[in-house]
Amino acid sequence: MTTATARPLLSRFKIPYKTLALVALLGAGGAWWWSQQQNAATPAGETFTVARGEVRQTAEATGRIEPHVQVEVKSRASGEIIEVLVEEGDVVEAGQVLFRLDARDAERALEDAQVTLRRVTADVGQSRANISVAQAQAEEAEAARSLSERAAERGLASAESTRSATSTAQVATATVTLRQAALRASQATLAAARLAVQDAEQRLAEMTIAAPVAGTVLDVTVERGSIVASAISNVSGGTALATVADLSDLRVVGSIDEAQIGRVEPGQEVEIRVDAYPDRTFAGQVERVAPLGVEEANIVTFDVEIVVRDEQASLLRSGMSADLSILTGLEEGVLVPLAAVRTEGRSRVVQLASGETRRIRSGATDGRRLVVLQGLEDGDEVRAVPSADAPVAATTMSLMPGGGGRRGGGGGMR
Repeated sequence: MTTATARPLLSRFKIPYKTLALVALLGAGGAWWWSQQQNAATPAGETFTVARGEVRQTAEATGRIEPHVQVEVKSRASGEIIEVLVEEGDVVEAGQVLFRLDARDAERALEDAQVTLRRVTADVGQSRANISVAQAQAEEAEAARSLSERAAERGLASAESTRSATSTAQVATATVTLRQAALRASQATLAAARLAVQDAEQRLAEMTIAAPVAGTVLDVTVERGSIVASAISNVSGGTALATVADLSDLRVVGSIDEAQIGRVEPGQEVEIRVDAYPDRTFAGQVERVAPLGVEEANIVTFDVEIVVRDEQASLLRSGMSADLSILTGLEEGVLVPLAAVRTEGRSRVVQLASGETRRIRSGATDGRRLVVLQGLEDGDEVRAVPSADAPVAATTMSLMPGGGGRRGGGGGMR
């Protein structure tokens, strides 16, 4: 995730854990009662024909729909908004201008910097000219010194004139060094002036505020004439001008309790339901499972990020609450009604229509039917057993928050 944000997880939507626990407990009790009613309503001895099918094992959660990239647009500069170029719902491209600030002060600052740059540039030219003059004088002084020394060797010039010529040559050489130092100082001033111009140009460019990412404008919080604070220099973080989000990549962040998290992994399919469309589900896929749990009220939950993969994902809106049903397993086999299963010790058995008692090896259950992995074949007929003998524990309900979601149950049967 980015400031383009790249938003490391976004805000989480979580129902209070006590409420979840109460709902799950009531759901478990209701499922137990329903199972008992089903068994009671099934006369002992009634026969069922078993058939092959599949049981879907799911982990339930709730979350909130959020864009993967959602950026709060702020200004690097302080000033007055003089132009607002977008409205809520507009689709913008990265770099598109959204707002303009009053740029008069920034323009004057740029003009001052440019004038200073021109003056310093002239100073550098003058320094170079001074060096040329000093070098010419130094060459002339050195020639005079050399001529005076040769004349003194022949007795044609006095020692005093030779010393004077030597001193003049040394002064001329020192003058060249001085002029070169002045040139270096002027060049350093020139570099600072150029930086000042670049800085002024940057300040002027910041008077125009552009979209940091492509997406949809979710809200605009300022109007023409509003005074905004810089996000760079203001301690409070500056004024938020708008929010831009990429609605083509929607995510749902849900919380899964530790009892179910072991069955959840990236790549699993997810059914997403929202209150706005109660008659349909949206397809999703688990992309990330948080490696670190969060403990609250002695309950540990893990965040799970789901990517919306549905072709009609455009129907969804950022901020919608969603129910999540994560497909954690799909088990196929012969399905037998729980009303025909009883427990003997640590084993489960069924009674065939012929009266034979047969031990079975069971698999997953959806609370109504049980997958029989061994012991029955497609087409076998079994008898219902009295409710007192029914394996009540076969109903798979979780008392942990998230175990049943708003729809309850840990699995579904196709």
